[in-house]
Amino acid sequence: MGMHIFLEPLVGAIVWVAANVIYVDLRKKGRRKGRFISFFAGYPGTLVSMFVVREGTDPQIEAPPDDEERLLREIRVDRELRGEDGRHGALGTDAGAEPPAD
Repeated sequence: MGMHIFLEPLVGAIVWVAANVIYVDLRKKGRRKGRFISFFAGYPGTLVSMFVVREGTDPQIEAPPDDEERLLREIRVDRELRGEDGRHGALGTDAGAEPPAD
């Protein structure tokens, strides 16, 4: 029974903190879905957040567009430099040289 006395407040505190963080994040992003549940679980901290955090203040960051053409061009150049045997002979490397002796 001694462990139960310790775990119940610990789990309650973890749920309370998580609910507050989720509520602030949802409020910043301007999303309403799930906000009531997190508000209820994080009360009274979420009540303060409701007045402090403005809705929709977190900008939505879009992923940069992929530069596929440049990547494919680099791959083609690399393949041309390697030649048929797959080595970088055209670059002046010692692809066929033996490793130094220890």
